[in-house]
Amino acid sequence: MKNTLKLLLGTASGLLVSVLFGCIIFKYLTQISPIENFDIFKYGTLSGRALSLGAIPNIGLFYLFLNKENYFSARGVILSFILIGLFVLFA
Repeated sequence: MKNTLKLLLGTASGLLVSVLFGCIIFKYLTQISPIENFDIFKYGTLSGRALSLGAIPNIGLFYLFLNKENYFSARGVILSFILIGLFVLFA
């Protein structure tokens, strides 16, 4: 049970970091706030690009979990990479 919670923690933190940095990149590229105009972020073609670029800081998160020897959390970060990839591929 403990390992499952660590896996979910890694997945949730990886997705959260990707969405936050994706919103920052979206704001930088378009000068439109994705929080106020979420419909543009949801239906636009930039959502996949912003999330893909937003996933780059997950490498640092993965490295942090490996240094702390939280291997299941690091696996969760890898799972978040896979989920983001599936979203970009099918959205």
